[in-house]
Amino acid sequence: MKRYILYSLSGLAALSAHSQNTSNENVSPNILLIVVDDMGFSDTQPFGGEIQTPHINRLAEQGIRFTRFHTSSLSAPTRAMLLTGVDNHQNGLGIMPPLHAENQYMQPGYEGGINQRVMTLAEVLHENNYYTCMAGKWHLGAQKGNIPSERGFEQSFTMLGGGAGHFCHSFALSDSEQPVTFYLDNGKKVDKLPDDFYSTRYYTDKMIEYLRKCPQDKPFFGYLAFTAPHDPLQIIPEWKDREKGTYDCGYDSIRSARLERQKQMGLIPAQTPDTDLSNPSIQWNKLSKEQQEEQSRKMEIYASMIEYVDYSIGRVLEELEKEHKLDNTLVLFMSDNGANPKEPESYPGNTKEVIQERYDNQLENYGNSNSFISLGEAWAEVCNTPYSLYKMTTHEGGICVPLIISGKNISQKGSIDHTTLLHVTDLFPTILEYTHTQRPSSYRHTTLAPLYGKSFAQSLTDANASPIRASNDALCFEMKEDKAVIQGKWKAVQLTPPHGDGTTWKLYNLETDLAEQNDLSEVYPAKLKELIKLWKEYAKSVGYIPSDRSMTIKRIGAEAFYQYQQSLSH
Repeated sequence: MKRYILYSLSGLAALSAHSQNTSNENVSPNILLIVVDDMGFSDTQPFGGEIQTPHINRLAEQGIRFTRFHTSSLSAPTRAMLLTGVDNHQNGLGIMPPLHAENQYMQPGYEGGINQRVMTLAEVLHENNYYTCMAGKWHLGAQKGNIPSERGFEQSFTMLGGGAGHFCHSFALSDSEQPVTFYLDNGKKVDKLPDDFYSTRYYTDKMIEYLRKCPQDKPFFGYLAFTAPHDPLQIIPEWKDREKGTYDCGYDSIRSARLERQKQMGLIPAQTPDTDLSNPSIQWNKLSKEQQEEQSRKMEIYASMIEYVDYSIGRVLEELEKEHKLDNTLVLFMSDNGANPKEPESYPGNTKEVIQERYDNQLENYGNSNSFISLGEAWAEVCNTPYSLYKMTTHEGGICVPLIISGKNISQKGSIDHTTLLHVTDLFPTILEYTHTQRPSSYRHTTLAPLYGKSFAQSLTDANASPIRASNDALCFEMKEDKAVIQGKWKAVQLTPPHGDGTTWKLYNLETDLAEQNDLSEVYPAKLKELIKLWKEYAKSVGYIPSDRSMTIKRIGAEAFYQYQQSLSH
């Protein structure tokens, strides 16, 4: 494995070295898994961003940054694979609700929540004497028997849907998600959130509360799943103007500056070219002054949301230091997919008229509890620098996300791993090996689906460990009929409209073309054919069901659509 060392990202002090737990090497390690929602590859400082993230810097200084870590292009499938190690087409999230086509609805592997053929990470660790807790977004099913408190978490405060208003009003993203937009507190529906509720702050409070309850004779697994910076872009009033004016320079300036920092940091090759936004109709200098002010303000609020997440991570790390547990804790930090290009009216069932009627989206009200604004296509792609496109696509901008693993026994602290091709399912077996636990072959009288991921635990503690994948091993992806296969430096992609025609495969060399600009399908037709064959073999092995292009929820409505989940919201 080839790694590059980069120290002193922020000049902060190293993590505390006076842990009481690390004196005994036989003590099982704690695990803190932190997931942010819809954050771009380059947003944080360790990955080239201008957004102030000193606590995430701290994790990077004491850990490894991975630049080839891949997820699904949508939230729920990623989280399902993260917590089960099983491909999304087998764990129940073959498609993310409510996007099921008629021929996929209620089919095996497409149940809309994690099914009974998987064990969650919490279930496995709980069976092995771990104290388990989570706070934040679940998005893996709202049916009885499939909520966090019944899938391995001893303590949990969770939002069941895909997103919501971040304040106490907690409105659904659209009427189609209303039936599953609610919170559970240890399995019981929350009828009223506190008046001062703000999602990031409250999840952090809960995680700290749960960690304080951890028995002294048990290690913990904590899953902190923020809904920030997912839209609606909202931030507490005292943080609204922290980035005032930072983004007045526009898309191209911010993207170029990030790209240059990434080169200087050794994150990307020095010869990586700057590229234009994928949509040529979007140009900063063609926006009116009013439009520029609106776009700048959106990005300011988005950046403030990430800064508040960073501040909140710092609170958790401080708590662990105070309890002398941090030095015995492996901390993993990641985003669930690339930055989000959707506008509020893009959610199924929404229209511009609905958004205008329900929310106050005047410029001066941006970021407040009764506003619903989104990052938009241009900023989303900037956030994913150096990649092209964004969430909902299988270009790198949709599926290549930041990953930092920090803490106990990490080798070459402050290093960057450029070579290890990783998939989100790899974290499940890696954590199990790291904690010396094993997943059984069956659970609750059901044979478990095979793991898609591979452990790279040895790579964390030994920089000279063998690669987890051979050069001819491939990773395959599919979501909403966008498809991809990566093998070494090669990547084949098939995109649906508006970014493709849904039938043509393109071939890219990621070693020389990170932004997937130069289609080499006609230059290397044999390689493309080989990769397509690998993808078809994958699709068959995981039970992929091609969409018939219909939308079940449009025919039967949201209430009927979610009945199969026996929703706890009623």
